[in-house]
Amino acid sequence: MNSFELLNWGKSTLGSKYGFDTKVILAHCLNIKINDVYIYSGEIKPQKSKLYKKLINARKQFIPTEYLTGDTEFMGLKYFVNKNVLIPRQETEILVQEAIKLVKNNKKSINILDIGTGSGNIGISIAKYLKNVNIIAIDISEEAIKVAIKNAKINRIQSKIKFIKSDLFNFTANYKNAKFDLIISNPPYIKTNEINRLQKEILNEPRIALDGGKDGLKFYNSIIPESRRYLNKNGYLMLEIGYHHSKQIKKTMEANGYKNINILKDYLRQERVAYGQNHN
Repeated sequence: MNSFELLNWGKSTLGSKYGFDTKVILAHCLNIKINDVYIYSGEIKPQKSKLYKKLINARKQFIPTEYLTGDTEFMGLKYFVNKNVLIPRQETEILVQEAIKLVKNNKKSINILDIGTGSGNIGISIAKYLKNVNIIAIDISEEAIKVAIKNAKINRIQSKIKFIKSDLFNFTANYKNAKFDLIISNPPYIKTNEINRLQKEILNEPRIALDGGKDGLKFYNSIIPESRRYLNKNGYLMLEIGYHHSKQIKKTMEANGYKNINILKDYLRQERVAYGQNHN
């Protein structure tokens, strides 16, 4: 089969709305750019066709394409992903872009804590685009930490970021004087009773990275009160949030002494980021 025949087979197997997925998977199997799949004239060996069909059938079972190819893009950078980490989303770029804006003019070295790093996409992207940063990135999952370390190597910023297995701030027992200019996190924020109503593809991502407890606020209620202990004066706490959580999160931040609190919207005009400043 040639590339056209394989693409048509993929579309007929998955349905026409998955046309882009069929191209991504074929490009992965042939080790070519996505835009080259239609002009590819080389011989497609049987093992390549077999791999393509295997991945298409896996996609039919709602395995995300990014897990099948093992890579995705975030902030213009390449990331390895597997079933142990949440797939980076475009809307999270709003969080990273705003973080860079807030701290880029600091002349001194900037200390940053990335909570729940997952694939490492938040911390690594900041490290890639800012020169004077030192980042600690934590995650409760040992497997996620392995993925994040690999991504730091892919993007050549290993010297600027340290990965630690930790449940929230527990790591500070070994870092007694830990202080940061920025604490940033995209914590789980889906309500537990809403998990099973999500898209089937999302249900194949780690539940631990999705489940925010009964009201979706479990992790915010832990991070916000404790975070100020570890922020320098005028340091920032930045959080990705669910669109229906902004009022409660702003209220919690105010109750815990944060000032200059802002809520930002994403590309779809949904409230997506909350951040505030420590004045003590």
